[in-house]
Amino acid sequence: MEFAVPEDLAKLKARVREFVDRELAPRDDEIETTGQIPAEALRAMAGLGLFGTNTPRAWGGLGLSMLGNCLVIEELARAHIAYFYTSSMNVHIASKGIEYDGSDAQRRRWLPELASGRLVGAYALTEADAGSDAAGIRTAAVRDGAHYVLNGRKRYITNAPIADLFTVFAVTDAARDSRTGVSAFLVERGTPGLTVGRTHRMCGGRGALHAEVIFEDCRVSAENVIGQVGRGFATAMKCLDAGRVNWAAYSVGAAAHLLELAAGHVTARRQFGRPLADNQGIQWTLADMAADLHAARLVCYEAAWRYDHDEARRAQVAALAKLVCAEMVFRTADRTVQLFGGAGYTKDLPVERIWRDVRIIRILEGTSEIMRHIVARHLLRERESVWTPGASESSRLVPWI
Repeated sequence: MEFAVPEDLAKLKARVREFVDRELAPRDDEIETTGQIPAEALRAMAGLGLFGTNTPRAWGGLGLSMLGNCLVIEELARAHIAYFYTSSMNVHIASKGIEYDGSDAQRRRWLPELASGRLVGAYALTEADAGSDAAGIRTAAVRDGAHYVLNGRKRYITNAPIADLFTVFAVTDAARDSRTGVSAFLVERGTPGLTVGRTHRMCGGRGALHAEVIFEDCRVSAENVIGQVGRGFATAMKCLDAGRVNWAAYSVGAAAHLLELAAGHVTARRQFGRPLADNQGIQWTLADMAADLHAARLVCYEAAWRYDHDEARRAQVAALAKLVCAEMVFRTADRTVQLFGGAGYTKDLPVERIWRDVRIIRILEGTSEIMRHIVARHLLRERESVWTPGASESSRLVPWI
């Protein structure tokens, strides 16, 4: 098993770090104050290809493997989370449906625009009564000649106020099982009947925009259906598998940044005539943070590798990676605030902001509880598949990861 990062990816990672530290991180306070990402920063990100890192070259992206994509995201996590929110939609959940299940015409039309950052994408799945129960959506799409007419309301849709293209999931056959009666649609901004509603005020993530999206007799061409009619739920899950690996990578990057901040603080801060770092309790806290981060990084990297090489296990490893990494980054953020003491709770330092920003990762794109459900479901299915009556207990071990 090879643990070394390939040289070309290591060089790319270093180049992105230098870019983030020079072009993005110095604007963090501005984003937190104004609630907006400076346009020049977005242009710089687009110029570096950060809106299409994992999009194939054939469709205008950088064509990075999922591992390479994760290495880039780690560095992006050194700056304000708003940058990742805005660009990552184009890389994963707002583009993967088109990439995997879209027609060639849809790929040619939309993927280069999303990968370049010329257009911004959004993924409209969540509803008031369909959060963790994604299959329970009620937004309906009724066939009317060469069009579908959409009616319903989505919420918490990232990028909605600035999105040019929405991947929308709606029920096309209410009589069938919800998982086989949902279809995916591409809906352009400005389509009559599509309205962006109120913007949700969030605890963290200033500069990232999340809003309601309302459909009132919104007519969409049947040519805008992604994949097969009735197979949209499967498309939605493919998008989320990619998104969960991306968020795992973000969590690793944010935790690494927090650990740097914590180590620097306890080394410089003196109490009772000596650096905080001289205290064994402080050292053990740092050691626990480092061990937590290292373990999560390995889980993330393996999930990224398996995403590229083991399609059948994408859902399983993506859920495991998001669970492990999301829980880890919030523990790390909380420990960092504790190490900084009162200063860590003020808005004078980035620690308090990061603490607020990463809390949502345990919720979005599948809560930690849903991730546990997915992991356990696969675990039990694998156990059942190898269970042989009368076999020894050692022969019944689950083939896990």
